[in-house]
Amino acid sequence: MRASRWMSVVTLAATLSACEPFPEDPDSGLTEVQWPGEDFYPEGIASAKDGTLYAGSLGTGAIARVKPGALGAEVFVPGRAAFGVYGLAVDEAHDTLWACTYDDLLPPAQPSHLAAYVLSTGAQKFSHPMPGESTFCNDLTVDAAGNVYATDSYANTIVRLAAGGTELTTWASDDAFAPSEPGAFTLNGIAYDGASRLYVVKSDTGTLFSIDIQPDGSAATPVIIPVTPALETPDGLEWVDSQRLLVVENSPGRASMVTLGEGAGAKEVLATGFVEPTAAALTKDGAWVLESQMGFLFGTPGTPALPFRAYRIAVPPLLP
Repeated sequence: MRASRWMSVVTLAATLSACEPFPEDPDSGLTEVQWPGEDFYPEGIASAKDGTLYAGSLGTGAIARVKPGALGAEVFVPGRAAFGVYGLAVDEAHDTLWACTYDDLLPPAQPSHLAAYVLSTGAQKFSHPMPGESTFCNDLTVDAAGNVYATDSYANTIVRLAAGGTELTTWASDDAFAPSEPGAFTLNGIAYDGASRLYVVKSDTGTLFSIDIQPDGSAATPVIIPVTPALETPDGLEWVDSQRLLVVENSPGRASMVTLGEGAGAKEVLATGFVEPTAAALTKDGAWVLESQMGFLFGTPGTPALPFRAYRIAVPPLLP
């Protein structure tokens, strides 16, 4: 998230205090992974089936990769000046790592793009501009057919790149997506349920939406899912299983589980104390919560705690 709008809705969280290692895998002792350098400032994270983790950098514009069992990351996609990488998604079926990017050197041209990299090599495949004049590609997900969906936190929409397509189009827009006040950051984390539905969170109000993918591929009317206790500045969103979503709550520094049922959601806090967490990625070992500390990049007094990290937390089993 860029400072101009993100800092209006984020306050710095407390020092890390309560991250628990995943207890059901004694062969893996790692409870954290580390990202390279003093100015990496990670924002998006994604995982492959073998447990490889990828994170994008706001500070360097690079994408780094941590292989299974490793503590430290290696640069996978080199960085660029004035370039930031936000949400990520792994599409192994198409050998693709998708990324939301922002290039501050591009204005007056559209600086926000949906980019694709070869998952096996890191080489860039292509980069498509977001539709419109004031847009921000924030987070993304991929459905079973290979269609890509990305939240636009400035235009308050969800855009779609059809599988094999070359142009992003607005897929979902609704009055409920509008900012609560001028300049507020809106749609953020997005997740696909593996069948025919997307979930998306709205950071400024804490609202959780479900949106069905209709048989013709279009978006159904968004449905608000009340969550108790309420979500606070929700950011990253991950589909866990048949009825659960993992939500990263940015300003409180929390990772929470939302269990869905009867048109509503019940929230359980899994871990607290992260400093501005932005996203999480699921592996067989648990959930890796990314701590961005981005406030220091955008002017908050002080310095980040180095190295930058993602922390592994337990994911409770789904009860019958």
